[in-house]
Amino acid sequence: MTLPDPHATLDRLAHSDSLLVCMDFDGTICPLGTDAYSVTPDPRAIAALEALAGLPGTDVAILSGRHLDGLRRVCPLGPPVSLVGSHGAEPTSGGPALSDDDRAYLADIQAALEELITGHPGTFVETKPYQRVLHVVQLAETDPDAAASLLQQALALPTGKRPVIPGHNIVEFSAIGITKGTWLAAEKNGYAATLFAGDDVTDETALAVLDIYGADVGIKVRRTDSAGGSPAHDTAAKYQLGSVADVANFLTELAAARRSARS
Repeated sequence: MTLPDPHATLDRLAHSDSLLVCMDFDGTICPLGTDAYSVTPDPRAIAALEALAGLPGTDVAILSGRHLDGLRRVCPLGPPVSLVGSHGAEPTSGGPALSDDDRAYLADIQAALEELITGHPGTFVETKPYQRVLHVVQLAETDPDAAASLLQQALALPTGKRPVIPGHNIVEFSAIGITKGTWLAAEKNGYAATLFAGDDVTDETALAVLDIYGADVGIKVRRTDSAGGSPAHDTAAKYQLGSVADVANFLTELAAARRSARS
């Protein structure tokens, strides 16, 4: 399904009394890579977000699945931009405490995932404060069938109904129920309009809390494959962009339009 381009919303966002600009990081303002820490965000997106954060009545947040320390390693943005990690569980300071049961669950999941990937080079289990994440992106480059099989096996692991979220060559297991959607739903209440853009399944919870028939704008970033197709999963977004570069262009135009409207 092809969604409309969001440029028709620029004037509305530019003139909003108060605006929250909330961006996913990987695949939205930063190209994806096989090495999570050898990536560079689009400099035009970074410049546009810095410009927006300096305007009156405008706040900017990066809402990422990366843990907060990992996000800080690759994202050059700082105050007044808010960095929020672990899908909303790690705001710039603070976060929920894990129970003994939570910690035991994460240990059990990590052990199961480590056993699952034994003998599969190009895979690893990432340890985050509230999650464990299976990564198969490097294996997918050389043996996509094996990578897909590991992801399916991971999805079959028992979780006791705790959150499990598949993504681009990952499966993430969380000990807590905080999502991008729960974080954004609470945060956006203080703004007349909210812009959110994301590219993955994990971003759908945030897109789903937007009032897309009101002032809010939700954008899905859909990368096309070699055959010209795009990811088949449904989205709650009302608008679509095709690449990180397209997002950077849109943010640059928004920053200029809002600067003009607020001056």
